[in-house]
Amino acid sequence: MAHVPRHEARGLALIALSTLAYGVQPIFGKVAYAAGVEPLPLLAWRYLIALVFLELLERGPRPPLRVRLRLWAIGSVFVVNSIAYFMALDALPASVTVLVLYTYPVIVALFAALAGVEPLTWRSLLAALGAFAGCALTAGGLRLHAGAPARGVAWALAAALVYAGFVVLSSRFGKDVPARVLALHLVQVAALLCVVFAWLGPGLSLPRAPRAWLAVAAIAVVSTVVSMVAFLAGMALVGPSRASVLSSLEVLVTLVFAFLLLRERLTPPQWAGAALILGAVAFQNAAALQQILRRRSQPN
Repeated sequence: MAHVPRHEARGLALIALSTLAYGVQPIFGKVAYAAGVEPLPLLAWRYLIALVFLELLERGPRPPLRVRLRLWAIGSVFVVNSIAYFMALDALPASVTVLVLYTYPVIVALFAALAGVEPLTWRSLLAALGAFAGCALTAGGLRLHAGAPARGVAWALAAALVYAGFVVLSSRFGKDVPARVLALHLVQVAALLCVVFAWLGPGLSLPRAPRAWLAVAAIAVVSTVVSMVAFLAGMALVGPSRASVLSSLEVLVTLVFAFLLLRERLTPPQWAGAALILGAVAFQNAAALQQILRRRSQPN
């Protein structure tokens, strides 16, 4: 079992990379919206660009058709999450959107136990509840009653629920599939559906402003290809509940960048909530981190 801590360390590092890449997505999204991009065309081009990169990265043989159908089904769930997320981002500040979204670690722990993916341990439940409480406390510092439309909050809560289902489904039905193969199939169905939705709605055209295309490309490459492949690979090593709790650090990434780039101010309750999220992550991963430290302290 000497290899387990090394695998866990790699899994934690991959989730951390995914968290950073995904945490800047609301910032890119706000830049795109400010340049006149609408949610559905943004999603269509996001997944088309991401599909090109993933096709270049994954040139190996494809799984059997029955496996591909299963992966495409999981991808259709991911599409619903993406649409709900960007509809919420269109109506709410970036920090509010990500805070409401991160009620999902609690839902993941419950879904994972119900689906038989992993047991609901007291550590997992307390850590998930701690992350949820931290998000709620941070959201309380944003004065939601002062201007966050109910429609946006409803979209964000829907995104949290659907994303929790996606995490559990991909962990259970995609666990034997390499991360890049799984990501490729998710993006294939996402590109198809979002192109159809955009074509039937506002259309596929984007504003000619360079920052509109740069923001969409950044979402496609950084917040889709990098974040998705890293998250799926990391989740395969540490499990869905731990992955979802650790990815709650995305809240902090978004809050910091929203403060620096969008001038969204952090309040004392927000900092208290951020500290609670960090504490939940440390508590959830304490055992693995202790094993890693013990291994490094041993002579080779």
